[in-house]
Amino acid sequence: MMNKTLFFFLLLSLKVSAETAAETIPASTCSIELFSKVYRLESNQILNSNDIVHKTNCDTAVTNKISQLISSSNGTVGADFLKRELSKDFTSITVEITPRKLTLMELNSTLRDQLTNDSNLYFLDSKSLNGIKTLGLIEGEQIKANCESCNSFGEKNIKIDISNPLQSSTRTLWFSSKILAKIKVFKAKRSLSFQQKHLEIEDFYADEIFSGNPDNVLTTLNNIHFYKANKNILQGSAVSNLDLQAVNLINFGTPVTVTLKNQNINLQRTAMPVRSAMFGEVIELRNPNNNKIIAGKVVDYNKVVIEL
Repeated sequence: MMNKTLFFFLLLSLKVSAETAAETIPASTCSIELFSKVYRLESNQILNSNDIVHKTNCDTAVTNKISQLISSSNGTVGADFLKRELSKDFTSITVEITPRKLTLMELNSTLRDQLTNDSNLYFLDSKSLNGIKTLGLIEGEQIKANCESCNSFGEKNIKIDISNPLQSSTRTLWFSSKILAKIKVFKAKRSLSFQQKHLEIEDFYADEIFSGNPDNVLTTLNNIHFYKANKNILQGSAVSNLDLQAVNLINFGTPVTVTLKNQNINLQRTAMPVRSAMFGEVIELRNPNNNKIIAGKVVDYNKVVIEL
């Protein structure tokens, strides 16, 4: 009986000693220095710990958790928020995080702000020529983009100088980027056949696209009913002026209405065209009363205007 009592006493002592030891074990501490700014090369780009963390002595599991939290964010992420989230998964670790916030930015937007802000030119598909996937800055660092040829379309090389006035340090990185114009266009609501006699405003909807050849893009629907497609146009395609051809508004042998206009008069008469003609063309017509030739501008179906 005495041996049993002694055995239970020893077990109780061991349990109390273990609980006391557990209570007195201090939580471990580690520190993380984040970049103060991280420039993504692509929108919503996934970030790993190397993109976000400048220096750390924390375990990989901690830095991976931070990269998950920041990678799913936009704008500014505060250190206090990160510490609260880390404490849920790492209860025995105290993580010190500096600086107080990290700002996520897009390099393409920054390049536009510094180089082409007063135009419709945008930067797309930026890539590092130094092999990096993101651009991280520590506190105090500033970037300055330099590109003498970035006022035109095409693939450009861009020099980025990174300076830190507090540390009197500078470094240079190179990037390539594609420059395109952001323009308003009209796209086909449905597939349009070249056999359709003429087009209508209802055949299109407005949109915006990036283009390296904006001069040929259809940017207005004014007088679109005077044109037809010269090939089949697929639904959703941006329509180019090269996809269109004017239809004949005046046909040889068909009488037309001629309007004589000046500041004081507006007279109408009928005349016979000497040939077929399209919108905007100047055409000769024969006066049926005296066979004299007159010339006017085609403005609508079977309508010509003569400005006196």
